[in-house]
Amino acid sequence: MFSNQAFAVITAVVAILLSIAKVFLEPEPELPDNNLILESIESMFLNSWNDYTQYGYGSDIYAPISHNHRNFTGDDKPMGWIIVDSLDTMMQMYNYTLAENVNVTLYKTTDGSIDQSKLDSIASRNEQFKEAILKAQDWIQNTLDYDINAPVNVFETTIRMLGGLLSAYYYSTELQIGNPNVYLEKAVDLGDRLILSLEYSEIGIPYSSINLQTGNPIRNHVDDGASSTAEFTTLQLEFKYLSFLTQNDKYWKLVEKVYKPLYENNNLTSPHFDGLIPIYTVPETGKFFGENIRLGSRGDSFYEYLLKQYLLTHEQIYYDLYRISIEGVKKHLVSKSSINGIVFIGEKEFGLDSKGLSPKMDHLVCFIGGVLAMGATEGLPIEVAKEQAFWDEKRQEDWDLAQEITFTCYQMYDQIPSGLAPEIVVFDDGTSDISTNNWYQSFYNDFYVKPNDAHNLQRPEAVESLMFMYHLTKEKKYRQWGYQILQKFKENASIKDENDTDDSTIRYTSLENCFDVPTEKRDNLESFWLAETLKYFHLLFQDDVDLTKVVYNTEAHPFPVLDPKVLEEMSLTTGWTLDI
Repeated sequence: MFSNQAFAVITAVVAILLSIAKVFLEPEPELPDNNLILESIESMFLNSWNDYTQYGYGSDIYAPISHNHRNFTGDDKPMGWIIVDSLDTMMQMYNYTLAENVNVTLYKTTDGSIDQSKLDSIASRNEQFKEAILKAQDWIQNTLDYDINAPVNVFETTIRMLGGLLSAYYYSTELQIGNPNVYLEKAVDLGDRLILSLEYSEIGIPYSSINLQTGNPIRNHVDDGASSTAEFTTLQLEFKYLSFLTQNDKYWKLVEKVYKPLYENNNLTSPHFDGLIPIYTVPETGKFFGENIRLGSRGDSFYEYLLKQYLLTHEQIYYDLYRISIEGVKKHLVSKSSINGIVFIGEKEFGLDSKGLSPKMDHLVCFIGGVLAMGATEGLPIEVAKEQAFWDEKRQEDWDLAQEITFTCYQMYDQIPSGLAPEIVVFDDGTSDISTNNWYQSFYNDFYVKPNDAHNLQRPEAVESLMFMYHLTKEKKYRQWGYQILQKFKENASIKDENDTDDSTIRYTSLENCFDVPTEKRDNLESFWLAETLKYFHLLFQDDVDLTKVVYNTEAHPFPVLDPKVLEEMSLTTGWTLDI
């Protein structure tokens, strides 16, 4: 007979083995027809969009439960936060539902005839997208006015509004829908207002906000006025593309000026930092403020835009700097859970010289799976990339980590009762007993969640990485994981009126708590639900997505890859160097 202690040990080991089998060996369910999934995603978008159109059109902030709505600015002028951010998603879906892009053979019935009702449904959705696009264009042309006497965040306005206008110009030109010049003219007006934040900076690093009417830059009201490091290093794609379209190098030169003081004044490539940034910087000196290093909020897109500048313009310095930073990530921030050994990326809250790694990981960090994959392959299918001269041991390491971290991000959904990830998790890395806290526990004990972090904002980062991984590998599991998450959004983030019998009032909202089922809803629609999450879902289930042709900014707005020879002819080239 076993002693009680021995029996407890055996029971614990069996539980761990069963959890490992559950996590790693359980077969994935078969997927429905791909066209049905795409139709479902398009319908989800239209449900949210039509609800917003009916009750809050033009407003920046919308509450889909109460239908309340308002604008950001004090003088009540709208920024176009939801309309501009959503526009290229509508154009993407419009393009996919065009008659010439529909494979009618996929809609045959058992007797070989075409199911006309399904084709009619596609045509109806196409018409809805077209009407919504043209209505948005008219609103942007005749209502949207950026002469706003109020401060706005330079980073958020750039990635969402300037990025959205530029990608709308790109898609409108490519798809020949509407008048592309409407978007470009508005982008130039907004860009000229935002760029003043960099023109006023003596060393090139801007304050966090600017008044769009007066042009006065505004220092951060907290953190001793320090600017978020990720924010001023996440303006470059948008303004470089604007320079390309306008043949005005002013934007290009100003946004790349932020890097030299950042790298040189902090010796950023030295072993003290290894290319990893503290999340705040003093704008007057370029020196870091504080020591918190993380890939979550205020740190994330610094790394993303090093790579994406290289992918957009093929300026070698940005890949070289990206390479240094990613090696720093692998050296200092990567760890594993103690139960199932799944990989996570933690934080160094007190600098690289401090002991220990905080096992906290934001959902935002899930962007890094797609970035690592694109950095390894440069958008080529993995088997093709491995045959290229650039492939080496470091890129293979990046690729392996991309797969591991994308799996981890899927687990952040799969190990939660609602099937939807919380905002932040804390992994059990075996270094401390966090199970005694009053925290939520994941199904297989890999991580815990603080009550204040249990909300879900319909964020896109995990789906983003699934999309990149699928198109680079064509491995079915990434679509299976994505479909599972999609279904959980439909089940647990949807609301509809009680008297609705035909689902016409279904819309989607954030969650207060992703552990309690039925879920408690948060009366809030984030614009990135429309701009990013549903766009990445749609891209995940599209075929023939060529990732060498476009670069998605951090708000999922696509820009075309720019020809280096054309850039050189336009004198749009790197204007700074660094001894590495």
